[in-house]
Amino acid sequence: MEVIDWYYLLAIGIVLIGIEALFFSFFLIWIGIGFLLVSALSYFGLYENGIAQIATACVIGLALVFALRKWSMNMLNKTQDTPEERSHIRGIGTIDNGMIEMDGTYWSSHDDLSGFKDGDKVEVIDVVNNKVKLASKR
Repeated sequence: MEVIDWYYLLAIGIVLIGIEALFFSFFLIWIGIGFLLVSALSYFGLYENGIAQIATACVIGLALVFALRKWSMNMLNKTQDTPEERSHIRGIGTIDNGMIEMDGTYWSSHDDLSGFKDGDKVEVIDVVNNKVKLASKR
């Protein structure tokens, strides 16, 4: 097989990386990087065979997959170290259609609201898992 021109290898690498952006498999990006590296080496005329170019690109890509896929998946799934800010920690809310309206936001509640009617004021002491906790119950 003839030597593949470096710009074709570059195009294959860019396309693989672009496809990776759609799937987030962390597989195609490393194969694409392998093709980019072989493209750079081919620019300087280090290959005499197209099969060697493709094989080298795949070997580099697979080595990168095995070495860095777990790391890259951990980077994607990394949890936030700092807790989220909660703007509604406490305050006075109003019962409205079975929910509590506080500062323009409607919240569901951990507590039973059946004893309240629309328009009743309640004291909210905390927000946990997007639900408010009330200070006193009827």
